[in-house]
Amino acid sequence: MKRIYKINKVFIFMMAIAFTLSSCEYGSIDEDPTRVDESTVPVNVIMPIMQTQSHRNITAGLGRLSGIVMQQWNGADAQQLGYTSYVIGENDTNNFWDTGIYVGSMRDCVQIIEKTSDTDGVHSRGLAKIYLAANIGMVTNSWGDAPFSEAFQGEDNLFPSYDTQEALYATIFRLLTEAENDLLATDPTRTNPNVIPGSLITMDNAGWIKVANALKARYYIQLSKRDPDAANKALAAIAKAMDSNADQAQFSWGDSKPSGNPLAIFGVDRPGTMIIEPQFEAMMTGDPRKDSYMVASGTDYLYFENDNTDLFWAQFESPGLLMTYAEQKFIEAEAIERNGGDGTAALVAGVTANMEFIGVAAGDITTYTAGLALGGTLEADIEVIIVEKYKALYGNTPIEVWNDYKRTGYPALTPNANGSNGFNPSGVIPRRWLYPISERTANFASLEEAISRQGGHLLDNSTWAFD
Repeated sequence: MKRIYKINKVFIFMMAIAFTLSSCEYGSIDEDPTRVDESTVPVNVIMPIMQTQSHRNITAGLGRLSGIVMQQWNGADAQQLGYTSYVIGENDTNNFWDTGIYVGSMRDCVQIIEKTSDTDGVHSRGLAKIYLAANIGMVTNSWGDAPFSEAFQGEDNLFPSYDTQEALYATIFRLLTEAENDLLATDPTRTNPNVIPGSLITMDNAGWIKVANALKARYYIQLSKRDPDAANKALAAIAKAMDSNADQAQFSWGDSKPSGNPLAIFGVDRPGTMIIEPQFEAMMTGDPRKDSYMVASGTDYLYFENDNTDLFWAQFESPGLLMTYAEQKFIEAEAIERNGGDGTAALVAGVTANMEFIGVAAGDITTYTAGLALGGTLEADIEVIIVEKYKALYGNTPIEVWNDYKRTGYPALTPNANGSNGFNPSGVIPRRWLYPISERTANFASLEEAISRQGGHLLDNSTWAFD
């Protein structure tokens, strides 16, 4: 049973500053004594900041963009209105790329890895590699080719080249394998077997190894258009992955701003600018999760409403998930079907896991899942699985809904009739985001090389994995 600690990121940051100031030497006129010296900040202080930003990335900006273009949410005002019609330019992704990922979570992961060794903090290194792999997945699924192997070198390389998406997937699998090896190793500095130093999620090494293998399965199945053995690889990873909802790497947000779940904070800060998309409301009719996802307000349906505690994913304390057990079961169902088997049991298990997690009554779960069955053509069965996955991943990992659509074409959504614009001339549901303006101004040559290699820089350009 995991115990999950609440976090106030400001408090953690102040701890880092306090630690640094207490260890500064004031004898050098070339050093600012008020500036945090990264070399003196210990791993157990970086770890919670890294985890917090990683989970924020999943459901904040990139998550909202994915959920909007995938028609779970609808922009009703401000920038979200433009996103609904696919007006998503280089300025719209700048903060996500820079502050959220490269200067944020990924840099923290790299620092933890660099500060640890086989004899000092090897388990912390393993956990950082799991999160780094997940962050790389978000980057390459969102943009395609991206800097990594030459990134994070500071002044030694201010213009890092872009790794191909194929190379980034290989890096993801390498990191997850290395993470498992690190977590299986002996760490002489470890004192508590149930929590890795600094981690905000209490889980033993065996639990993190299960999460690493679940993530492997996610990224293997994403290569179903590229690797004919993707299904077998996914199933092999699942054999060592999670066994129930209790194995999820569940992050607990705080009960107020600024430490709350990003979706709830957005609902408070930008009321009414993002609501439920009508097609999603219609799709959820008759589904026992509907009242946990949305609430009627006149002719609209809202994903957030002040003081409405029935909306599972719109509370400050709504959990953050690196990956759900339900997602793993949907991957298993798809992989079984692609191997010629019957994935019905795994499909039912995925729906059941999601419904149990958000509190659907047992009788309602039984009634709903009784109507689920596979056994048609492969394509028809894949559609059933992905549609159910689309419903279950609502509110927790919206980028994975988008990835499934780019890979399978399901659910069968109608693109916004106003979606044709300079960024998206074909008017299709976007298949990638534009690189941020910061790359154009600070790393232009590498950016242009990556754009040329991928055949363009528009929202309707597919990336290697999903082409």
